Amino acid sequence: MLRPLRPDSSIDRSESMEGTCMKAYPAAGATLILMACTGVAGCSSADERLPPAVTMAVARDFNEGDALRTAANYADDAQILVPEHPAIQGKAAIIAFYKTNIDKYLSFGNDTRWTLVRGDVGIEQGVYSVRNVRIGENVEAGKYIRIWKRTQGTWRLYRDMYSSDSESPTGVSMSPGETVPGQDLSAK
Repeated sequence: MLRPLRPDSSIDRSESMEGTCMKAYPAAGATLILMACTGVAGCSSADERLPPAVTMAVARDFNEGDALRTAANYADDAQILVPEHPAIQGKAAIIAFYKTNIDKYLSFGNDTRWTLVRGDVGIEQGVYSVRNVRIGENVEAGKYIRIWKRTQGTWRLYRDMYSSDSESPTGVSMSPGETVPGQDLSAK
């Protein structure tokens, strides 16, 4: 297991410099090993990016109110890693998740900040917002990371993880006293 150096630890500069780099920077060494393994495994060494049509598909389908099309962006063995809750696993559970959470008064937007593709695996990182279109205000903002896999030429979400920037997660309410879509997912 890689552990950061403790503030009280130091490198003995009196010993030879041989091996010091790996002692001082275990994460850098592990990264170099992983990069070397990626080349051996046959992944492309050329930097590619996920197309915007791929990274925007979930938001598009969510905003059209289509739970089935939204879930179709996910692989059959996908998981959504929801904060403070068990993982939502498999296509049926993902469809149920979107049926519970899609609401005509909520819009979802994402802004992809970074993507990387190696072979048939893509990683996407970005920020998202949820807007209450009835009152014209953003009611949640946060960040996400997604792992995509390409199967038979089509990109599908394999892992989808997000977290709100709010200190204490709260349900999204349309107006005082109104039922919150997906409230069962935010209850503790």
